[in-house]
Amino acid sequence: MEQQTTSTINYGIDEQLQLRYSHWKKNTKLLYDYLNTNTSKWPSLTCQFFPDLDISSDTHRLLLSSFTSGQLPEDEALYIASLSTLKHLNWSSLNNFDMDELEFKSDNSIKFPPKHLTTNLTIKFPLGDCNRARYMPQNPDVIAAASSNGDIYIFDRTKHGSRRIRKSVYDEKRSSETPESDINDGLDATYEAKFNDQINNNQNNRNFETTSIDIDEMDYIKTENENEALSVAWNLQKEGTLVAAYSQGSIKVWDLKKFNQNDKNICKAEWSITQFDSNGCNDANWMPSHDSIFAASGESKDSLVLFDTRTRKETSRIRSKFHNSGINACKFNYGNSMLLASADTDGIVNLWDIRKLNDKPLMSLNHDSSISVIEWNPHEHSVLATAGQQDGLIKLWDISQDNAMTNEGITKQLIFIHAGHMLGVNDISWDLHDPWLISSVSNDNSIHIWKPASNIVNPA
Repeated sequence: MEQQTTSTINYGIDEQLQLRYSHWKKNTKLLYDYLNTNTSKWPSLTCQFFPDLDISSDTHRLLLSSFTSGQLPEDEALYIASLSTLKHLNWSSLNNFDMDELEFKSDNSIKFPPKHLTTNLTIKFPLGDCNRARYMPQNPDVIAAASSNGDIYIFDRTKHGSRRIRKSVYDEKRSSETPESDINDGLDATYEAKFNDQINNNQNNRNFETTSIDIDEMDYIKTENENEALSVAWNLQKEGTLVAAYSQGSIKVWDLKKFNQNDKNICKAEWSITQFDSNGCNDANWMPSHDSIFAASGESKDSLVLFDTRTRKETSRIRSKFHNSGINACKFNYGNSMLLASADTDGIVNLWDIRKLNDKPLMSLNHDSSISVIEWNPHEHSVLATAGQQDGLIKLWDISQDNAMTNEGITKQLIFIHAGHMLGVNDISWDLHDPWLISSVSNDNSIHIWKPASNIVNPA
């Protein structure tokens, strides 16, 4: 378990949060079956467990990003890291029991995998900041990344290897001695395809692929553009189809099958909803068991809406009285596609039957702080994770429990709180092989991989 750096703890962190972290740290052995904490140079705005698992070494892979907020554009990147949770070791062998410390430890002759996250591949980000990245479920080597400049970049992991360092546009422009032919080659190498929102992004009237734009002009374009791509979601049923949410309130459905080797820019969306919410669209999510229905949420109180790409119409919408602030996230349940969760800036999570979306919610939960992201457990379908945008807490809820209060005044539906992050949580991801393993990334530069103690989440 890695100790947080002094600079992370002592600078810019409220004393109460430092005290909370100290208490959490002291109790980690009681709270977790597994905990691995890592600190990176820059915070990550995205995290997602890949679906593969190396059984021989119990190695999991994670998709992460580096977010510099424009401070160091050349450091903006996606990267794939790996980690072993050491489940492949026979810890329960009596030969591994330490009588002095009264706990199981492995034999000294065992060769361990790296203790913490190891970066396997880094992909330079072309322009802007990476707000969210997700791999295609039908082909995890294909990764879509939503950029703050309004574009969505598509990367093929297999084409970004150690055989050659692929540079970003910023790197190329700063190298005045690079031949023009090499510059063009470098630009082509940064991504495999790009969904380019020409209608809503002012900067798309310019041609980023030409060499006539200097670095100052690109910085200006990036600053002036206000229509960021905030969220992306791949269709689980229809390969290559993706929905994206934009900060100025539009939603676009893209089709990667329109990709052409002769032109990497896909400028025509399959369907555009230009004014979903004038205050901004925050999230969009496909119905797992359907190839045409998706939900979207925005900044207005009634902006949780179902759309059908077949009719190209809004099918249903919630009433505004059940959310009092912007709806930051929406997510369908993996086990029951009729169940949809939405979470807002006030910390309220509502659960909906999509057949009665304009009726009252089935259930409401209160995170007590603005929520950045929510994720249903793909194994335990009644378990929902909510991530705090301000309080840095991740709360696990079991909606199969009754909402009676414990002696401490806490609802029984709240089964676990992860308090290891000291700033807002940007993203969370459940592992697809271990039912309770989860990763989380925060603005405090931390990357945590953790598993709640089984006696807490699954009491006898």
